Amino acid sequence: MARTTHRPRQLRPLRGLAVVAALAALTACATVGAPTPPSSDGSPTGSAGSSEGSSRAPDDLVPVVLGLTYVPDVQFAPFYTAVANGYYADAGFDVTLRHHGVNEGLFTALEAGEEDLVVASGDEVLMSRAGGSNLQQVATVYAQSPQALLAPTGGRVSSLESVAGATVGIPGEFGSTWLALQILLSDAGLTLDDITVKSIGYTQVTALVTHQVDAVVGFSTSDAIRLADAGVEVTVFPVGNLVSIGIAAPQDTALTPEQLAAFRDATMQGAAAVTADPEAAVELAATYIPGMTSAAKKDALAVITATTKLYGHDGLTDPARWQSMARAMVDAGMIESIPENGYVNPPE
Repeated sequence: MARTTHRPRQLRPLRGLAVVAALAALTACATVGAPTPPSSDGSPTGSAGSSEGSSRAPDDLVPVVLGLTYVPDVQFAPFYTAVANGYYADAGFDVTLRHHGVNEGLFTALEAGEEDLVVASGDEVLMSRAGGSNLQQVATVYAQSPQALLAPTGGRVSSLESVAGATVGIPGEFGSTWLALQILLSDAGLTLDDITVKSIGYTQVTALVTHQVDAVVGFSTSDAIRLADAGVEVTVFPVGNLVSIGIAAPQDTALTPEQLAAFRDATMQGAAAVTADPEAAVELAATYIPGMTSAAKKDALAVITATTKLYGHDGLTDPARWQSMARAMVDAGMIESIPENGYVNPPE
């Protein structure tokens, strides 16, 4: 396998959804967040768990700090909506949304006891647990990962099998995009030796438009949209065995299994509401983020509409998919062995 290496600043999987906003404007105007701008250090911006629209009195609610692992962004719409519509309050929670600072560690605040729950992907949780943490995935919000192989329609790559001999662009040989590529190759009966990998940083759109590569590993919810805007029709090959965005908690969390299940169900109510009315989710974003222009709203609507197709219905983690992902991580050298109890489906 031939490799051309360029080491960009690593972004978390969730951040791929924010690329749309960055390309549409140089501000975060295509994102949504808390009623006031987040602090630069990622500290909470205030309680978001209003009991408005709920029959529960505030004193009856269990306080929960939920870590959102990026600056305010439209990708967090299910959580914003669950707060705004009172789903968390109805489930018995007073939720504070805590956006992370740009340079903050993914699980730093959770492990320090500053957060009760955090939004993360399955591979991130499993990597942390394999490294000695006691974290577990307690809900899986996305039934399908937004990561995918993107190839120009009618081009060199017309199927997963035809990627053999092609040049594939990825951000770098690390993280979830690197794992996604190896899962895709395995599904096609191929290995890294069958392709040329080119590390391109987070320039998937430019790399395809300028014919630097035959295909890229990117996001169906952002890169595919940007490519369409650039006049490039792409075929999307989704990653099957990758447990995507969900919620993680320490195994010794003070929240009971029943409370974790209630929090999961309230979150999925938020996701269902976003699916039913994505325009309302964008308008909700506009009330939270200063300077959200009409162009940014249009862009955010495209992102959230694509994202709703990935949401699950029950928030449960699929055991077979988890094991397949874990084996792929071992094969990729990301973890040495598969740790036990990496996920749980409360109220187990």
